[in-house]
Amino acid sequence: MNTIDKVQRSAPPKPVARKDSPVNVEYTDKAREMVRDAMRTKGVTVDQLTARLADIGVDMSSGGVANKISRGGFSSAFLLQCLAALDLEIKVE
Repeated sequence: MNTIDKVQRSAPPKPVARKDSPVNVEYTDKAREMVRDAMRTKGVTVDQLTARLADIGVDMSSGGVANKISRGGFSSAFLLQCLAALDLEIKVE
């Protein structure tokens, strides 16, 4: 590679945090409310949800579960685990 090649190359674009994107914030809020609504519907506390998650093999502390839910930026796997622990199912048509 010669010096001319180095000069002609443009710098790669700067990475942007996707979590701060307005569309991601909207869906983060929806995910958080989905779990909270499911818990209210089933009358389950965070401690009870933690115990139910442990029953299906998800080993977390109550504080960890509460933090994940309050942040809302959890994985789809965690969302499905919570719904399974709450005996809820999502049907896609």
